[in-house]
Amino acid sequence: MRELPTAVAERVNRYCDSMKLGDAKRQKLMKLVTVKYNKALVSPGDAIGIIAAQSIGEPGTQMTLRTKHYAGSLEVSVGKGIQRVIEIVDGRSSARYPSMKIYLKQGAFKSEKDVKRFANSLIDVKVRDIGSFTEDFNELSVNFKLNEDIIKDLDVDRDEVMTSIYDKIIDTYASKRFTNNKAQINFHFDKSTTLYAIRKAVMKWMKIPLFGVKNIEKVVVIKDGEAFIIHTRGTNLKDILKLENIDAERTCTNDIFEVNKVLGIEAARHAIVKELMDTFDSNDIKINIRHIYILADLMTMSGEVRGVVRTGITGSKGSPFARAAFEETVKHIISAAFNHETERLVGITENIIVGQPISAGTGMVRLTLDPKNLKKFIAKTEEAKEKE
Repeated sequence: MRELPTAVAERVNRYCDSMKLGDAKRQKLMKLVTVKYNKALVSPGDAIGIIAAQSIGEPGTQMTLRTKHYAGSLEVSVGKGIQRVIEIVDGRSSARYPSMKIYLKQGAFKSEKDVKRFANSLIDVKVRDIGSFTEDFNELSVNFKLNEDIIKDLDVDRDEVMTSIYDKIIDTYASKRFTNNKAQINFHFDKSTTLYAIRKAVMKWMKIPLFGVKNIEKVVVIKDGEAFIIHTRGTNLKDILKLENIDAERTCTNDIFEVNKVLGIEAARHAIVKELMDTFDSNDIKINIRHIYILADLMTMSGEVRGVVRTGITGSKGSPFARAAFEETVKHIISAAFNHETERLVGITENIIVGQPISAGTGMVRLTLDPKNLKKFIAKTEEAKEKE
């Protein structure tokens, strides 16, 4: 019987210490965990990849087709259906519903109002989001006016916003000026300016960023016990982690590729497991996390996130038969023939194709039975028993 790994043994000891168990109960618990651990070990030759695929794929057929649910009263949609599982397993470079959970440092804000003000400051606000342009082509002029309701919702200073817009719009026009009380900005153009140039300038001005974090489209503040969590639509992990009052250890995004880019491949592996488990749990589907870990290891073992698609893991296999068995069969066979590739019949798929025993389970055994020596061994064993 194998001994427990150090990490597992330490965890059991910490539990015993927290429960103040005596030596006898501690030894009994350690023995019980050791037995459970050894029963859970995989036997050599078990096809764990096929078992993991079956364990994930079959329950996945019971998942709903709903693509999103909503966090809070505002629409901050998060993909939570079979489409989200396909999105992760395929290794798609961008999430359909990118979102973040932003945790705050304890004691960073005194009230919920302060938290909401901070959350609103994260929204990526462009000129088009807080006002509108009115074009007058006859007079060769353009007027910009703020939407007072949006300014009130964002809880920002109106005059500061108008001054910022005034300073950031710097091209194409001949002159610009505020109206009374900075309620409007008027732009005038030369007679030589074409209508196309005016429209092009307005379209450019609408995209000018004013404040907030890039790609964060909407925020919702949710109270979790005594703490507050900010849910976002849109994600920018790199810039969010740079902000003060952010709990960088717990703040997370559902964009696997962004996690890989900012935190590295190990964090991406953890994110794959977390996102898949959250998706299955939200559909009341129970899957052993070890199967998910096998999938995550396969997707990240090369140092980058690769999907289980013909352009990812499957397409990079060295076996022509294994590639052909997935998709585009004729293409892979012809390509292998032109490139003079050799099929070594090492994996499971290629051996099944040619009808040979697979290299798993009893197929791993390379021993041959010698009947004559077996008879001699049996005879010797029986003689030894009779002498006893």
